[in-house]
Amino acid sequence: MKKTTVLVLCLGLGSLAYAQDISFGLKGGLNLPNATGKDAGNTETNRGFAAGIYSTISLMPAVAIQPEVYFCQKGFKEIGSYYIATARIDYIEIPVLAKVSFGAIVKPYIVAGPYFAARLGASAEMTMGGQTEYYSIDDEVKDSDMGLVFGFGLKTPLKLSIEGRYSLGLTSFDASGYNMDIKNTNLQLLVSF
Repeated sequence: MKKTTVLVLCLGLGSLAYAQDISFGLKGGLNLPNATGKDAGNTETNRGFAAGIYSTISLMPAVAIQPEVYFCQKGFKEIGSYYIATARIDYIEIPVLAKVSFGAIVKPYIVAGPYFAARLGASAEMTMGGQTEYYSIDDEVKDSDMGLVFGFGLKTPLKLSIEGRYSLGLTSFDASGYNMDIKNTNLQLLVSF
């Protein structure tokens, strides 16, 4: 499934490149992920990063489609009375965003659209009484995630862009068998060239 999705995306980009104005670039930055949902409990923001590639396919002078493929770290932190638990979930994320630009020289823009993510791995860290334990939670996290992305950015004349985003998972990532409602959220600060 993961390989098929990436193959379809690459073939689609190749065919669109023939007929449209298309550009490619690199993107990376800081993630501030957390969890939401009725079973998320009292979670706090964790830290991670994102890095990958993107393409911009112009449909009109100020409107484009921007598919992306990047590595993305999500998760959350929970601080209890006697413990600190941190969960980290690594994904390959594929957003397909609509992009609308404004201005002439310095171009503000907005992006919005869906994302699909395939889990690469999941781990947890538990600190209690001065002791820290690390373990895999792959069996407790679903293989995929999907949601929506909303963001805004600023493209400079040097083709360098700075962008802020918020992504909201639409499906629970819990695979523990307890049917818990716990979804990914993520604030991102990205730089692209």
